[in-house]
Amino acid sequence: MLIQCDFDGTIITSNLGVLFREEFAQGDWKSIETAYAQHRITVEECNRWQYRLIREPIEKLKDFACQHIEVRPGFSTFVDYCRQNDIPLVIVSNGLDFYIQTVLALIGMSHLELHCGYGVYSGNGITVSYEDPEGNPLDSGFKTRYLDWLRKRDSTIVYLGDGYSDIAPASRADHVLATGTLPDMLKAASISATPFGDFYEVVREVQRLS
Repeated sequence: MLIQCDFDGTIITSNLGVLFREEFAQGDWKSIETAYAQHRITVEECNRWQYRLIREPIEKLKDFACQHIEVRPGFSTFVDYCRQNDIPLVIVSNGLDFYIQTVLALIGMSHLELHCGYGVYSGNGITVSYEDPEGNPLDSGFKTRYLDWLRKRDSTIVYLGDGYSDIAPASRADHVLATGTLPDMLKAASISATPFGDFYEVVREVQRLS
């Protein structure tokens, strides 16, 4: 068994990408958000275009992230459970390295395996890029591509997520634990999932699956 876990809205209860846009974007980020909500662009494209509108230095965004996070209850217990039972826990997120790494360091979880987008500050916005496990650029399907790659390490994938970008990888996982808006979305798509509110519930469900 291997667990693939989202970050924004899953490990933390907020979505830092959304908070960054609301606080710092200089331009019409809402029309880009609408295009994503209407499934006219991918989450990867959405992030690329929206982060170009954020011209604050990354250090300022890191400070903002540290002040605006709430870790979902029970996460450290869940991490300990996975370690004690030799269950690989892999974070795969469409979020960006600079703030996810900062948050993980803040909560003492820098050791966790992480795959996410890259953000580079140029003084004229933040340039976002995504790569597959072989280093090839990606415009879509980041989480699904990593799920397929992780399946080479373990044939059973438990997927944890909270929103629209998690539907595609959830549909390919063996077991799905869902929070946020994801349970209703998966139900509408006829994809089986177990809802959760905190990581204590996740531990109990993983114990059951084990």
